[in-house]
Amino acid sequence: MYWLLPLNEQEEIRDKITQLATELSLLTNRVQNDQVFPFVGRKDRRTARAIIRNLSNINDTIADPMSGSGIFAYAGLDEGRKVLMNEWEPFAYRLSTAPFRSIPSEQEIDAALERLDAAVGIEMRRIYRTICTCGREHVFDGLFYDRDPEEYYKPTSHERMGNNGENVIFRGKYKCVCGVKQKCFDDSDMAHLLALRNETVVFPDIPLIENSRINFTAPHFVSYKSLFPHRSQLALEKLHNAIQGEQSIIIRETFIDAFLSILHLAKYCDYRSKSQDPHCPPVTLKENNIYHRFIENVKKRNNYLRMQPFHNLQTNLVESCQDFRDFLDTLTNDSVQLLITDPPYGDSVQYFELAQRFQPYMGYSLSTDRERLEKEIVVSNARIRTDKRDRDQFLLDIEKIFKNSYQKIKDHGYLVLYFRPEQTHWVSDLNRLKVFGRKHGFEPLITIDVAQNDPSMRVLASTAWTFAKDVCFVFLKLRQNERRWYENDVDVDELVYVSARQASGERGQPFTKQSFNSNLLQLLRQHNLIRLSSPQYAQNIENTLLRFCDKQGAQYMLTGESPYEHMHFGIDAELRMREFIPIVVEELTATGEKFTFEEFILRLSTYLDNGNRTIIERLHQVNRLIPELLLQHAEVDADGQAFVARSLTTYVTPVNRTNVLLLDPNEFEHLVAEYFRRRGFLNVRVIGQANDRGVDVLANGSDGTLHLIQCKRYRPGNNVGSNPIQRVDSYKRTRGADQAWVITTSDFTREGSDEARITGVRILNGSQFMESLEIYFPNVYYIPR
Repeated sequence: MYWLLPLNEQEEIRDKITQLATELSLLTNRVQNDQVFPFVGRKDRRTARAIIRNLSNINDTIADPMSGSGIFAYAGLDEGRKVLMNEWEPFAYRLSTAPFRSIPSEQEIDAALERLDAAVGIEMRRIYRTICTCGREHVFDGLFYDRDPEEYYKPTSHERMGNNGENVIFRGKYKCVCGVKQKCFDDSDMAHLLALRNETVVFPDIPLIENSRINFTAPHFVSYKSLFPHRSQLALEKLHNAIQGEQSIIIRETFIDAFLSILHLAKYCDYRSKSQDPHCPPVTLKENNIYHRFIENVKKRNNYLRMQPFHNLQTNLVESCQDFRDFLDTLTNDSVQLLITDPPYGDSVQYFELAQRFQPYMGYSLSTDRERLEKEIVVSNARIRTDKRDRDQFLLDIEKIFKNSYQKIKDHGYLVLYFRPEQTHWVSDLNRLKVFGRKHGFEPLITIDVAQNDPSMRVLASTAWTFAKDVCFVFLKLRQNERRWYENDVDVDELVYVSARQASGERGQPFTKQSFNSNLLQLLRQHNLIRLSSPQYAQNIENTLLRFCDKQGAQYMLTGESPYEHMHFGIDAELRMREFIPIVVEELTATGEKFTFEEFILRLSTYLDNGNRTIIERLHQVNRLIPELLLQHAEVDADGQAFVARSLTTYVTPVNRTNVLLLDPNEFEHLVAEYFRRRGFLNVRVIGQANDRGVDVLANGSDGTLHLIQCKRYRPGNNVGSNPIQRVDSYKRTRGADQAWVITTSDFTREGSDEARITGVRILNGSQFMESLEIYFPNVYYIPR
């Protein structure tokens, strides 16, 4: 576990993660100039380079077992790393490895395009013929129309059409010599369209894997041919045949790549011409001049590829096309410093099925590839893929990334997963991913939101492992003696800790091994792990116990140092932040340094790791309290650019707010009760009376736990001592309650704070209570200081 590392190693790792997240927080505008795919991907090469630069060194080996568009591999080569790159989907593999093949010169491309035009240019111009308003024969670049019901003369209006409904366009370099850029579809265009429909075309007509989730739907769109209008079919076949006639292998391969990359523009697609899914919309479509798009794409791709330095770096690259499990099996143990990949996530990415748009022109069919259908990581509702409909089987495949990677990554190397989370599943899946990591020897360090345009909000999201569009999920590979002990999905380290805590009692007294074993035995029975009580596991149990305890003679004493101290036992998420924020400020200003908000948030995030779903949701809820808590301990410097440790300031009474101290005792108790209701507690009721032994409010947590709350409406200076805390703790135990609280408008004496720490009573002083009230009753109350 991360906390078992020497302090200097912990600090080194923390600094790396802080530096990485700081760099990523500054990349506020995504750039996709590096895409050689026909779609604009999510990954920015600068993001990839920052991850690789911070988590590995020159000449280290990095691996991407599901490389997709190849951005991580390109970034690794940019940064001087040795790159192991694998992609199993044939179309993705072909296009992502294009930079590593021979690249024609600009002159060779120009000459080849001239040969192509001589072979097929007249036919292409005939297919896309139109008559300009000046009477000249011309070609259109795009045609806006409706498919169902078919309408060319007056299609559904949208912003790309002309002001008067012009829907035949030849703009930019394609405008007519008379200067006209567009016109309305007319009878001559219809006559030409009908004539083309009478022409026979031999076009691929293979069946598609039916999947309504990605719009390969019956009865109309379950064959390849049905995705394309007739004119596009004619143009594609003639263009493809001409490309096959090219004698130069290098040119032919370059042309095929460009041809594949425009296929999505030839199908039925919307008027923005960037439809990346197989959907065939009924209205607001655009028919593209495929010949124009092909020529543009050849030049664009070739210019991009010639700019890359990869032709001199082949010795640093190994590429392969196989299942990620097979790929990982080929790697040498302890050889990889960073494994970084973008696995498909959930049911939003039927990756292999989507590629059916390109497969017929590659001589490949997914529907007949049993191995890929069986091994793909996916949740699919395809009718023939009944074994891929369960999210559990998908997550178990994701788990294999952790399991199969552990032996390959160096000790204290990194695993980075780049996800686009599904919001409906993210919190629960997040916990599963953390379990997978810890179960297989990885410690989760941070998630970084790489889609947020606001740097402060991006790092704020990182603090709570919260909801984001694109996230980098960073794990540290632990040594064998640092990793948690898991049996199936049960964290045995946690069972050992809980048993030790139970044996130590509420006040944390020393305990014997016999008391510990008694508690452990009960937990092992609950988890069907009674076999771990046998002598053969005794030494493992002892070693694990000593992670959390000091041993003095025959007695053990909890050290108070473990990730479990605050995960499940008594500190609310809001109180966690209150506890750690002053520590973070003290760290950042230990020798008088200043710090930025981003540095503060990122350092704080390294303290708030928690796999408990309730606490993750709670952190998400109280995130906006963080700036207020920061300003309690720090202030902006004179230049307004950074923070320094706070000096004492004078309190200014706010206007138009209710003074909490002017509420009578009953009103104050009802305010506290409503505060707990808004925090999500159930069955909240005020019971305050003379013989209540200090309990004013009762409430139930969402998990059924009973909470006793004592309310102290004291004026500043009248601080709460240890006696009230002892009384409410005694009442908690005699009533069989689970948790006791003391909330005051003043503060606690040192003795009161110590007693709360010893007994586990949760306390909120006036400043903390006021800041928390601001979340649930914004701009309503104030407490004078």
